[in-house]
Amino acid sequence: MEEARFRVIFDGALTGEFEQEDAQKRFAKLFRITPQKAAAFFGGKPRVLKSDLDEDTAMSYMFKLAEAGCECAIEEIVEGPPEGIEERRSSGERRVRFRRPPRPGAIQPDRRVKIRRVTDRRLLLKLHKRGDQLPLALQPYPISAAEAD
Repeated sequence: MEEARFRVIFDGALTGEFEQEDAQKRFAKLFRITPQKAAAFFGGKPRVLKSDLDEDTAMSYMFKLAEAGCECAIEEIVEGPPEGIEERRSSGERRVRFRRPPRPGAIQPDRRVKIRRVTDRRLLLKLHKRGDQLPLALQPYPISAAEAD
C-alpha cells in the first residue's frame, strides 16, 4: 500500500507570538527568500508551500512555521489540488510556455574563429612551421598562406 502524501498550506495567519513584520522576516529566513516575496504570502489567500511530502516532513515544516510565528495547515493529497488553492508551478513549465526565439540581431558571431592574443598567434605559427601536431585548443583556427611562410 502506498504511503500517504501531504501538502503544507499557508494563508498568512499568525500564531500571535510575534508581530506580523517579525513573522514575515522569520518566514523569509526559513524559506530563504527576500522579505518582499515573503510579504506576498501574508495576503490571506491560501497557498501551497510544499507538496508531495511524507507525514514526518510535513509535520516538521508545520513545527518550523509555528516557531516562526505562522499558522499553517497540513492536508492529505487525494487527487489534484483542492478547490480554491493555487498549486505552485515549476519554473521549467513557465519558461517553456513563454519562451521566444532569439532576435536575429542578437546572435553573436563565434569568437573562436580568430585568435585574439598575440602570444597565442605566435605559438600557433611556431607549431605550424615546425610541423608539430597542433593542440586540440588551436586546431579550429585557420592559418593563411601569407602567415605560413
